[in-house]
Amino acid sequence: NLLLSLQAAYTAPVIIISQNRQAARDRVEANCDYQINLKAEEEVRAILEHLHAQNAALAEIHSLLQSRQGLP
Repeated sequence: NLLLSLQAAYTAPVIIISQNRQAARDRVEANCDYQINLKAEEEVRAILEHLHAQNAALAEIHSLLQSRQGLP
């Protein structure tokens, strides 16, 4: 029983240090994921802006074609 207690006394700090290191890694990884998500959001917004601009251009072209053909 004494040997198990001694082993627990030595292994507990090692386990705690290991958990702290893992928590630090998790924080770094979470920050990287956050930065990647921000970049992806910016890219999606840029794509959506381009799509809206294309929609507007196509609507204008469609309107011009209709007015030239005399269609309503």
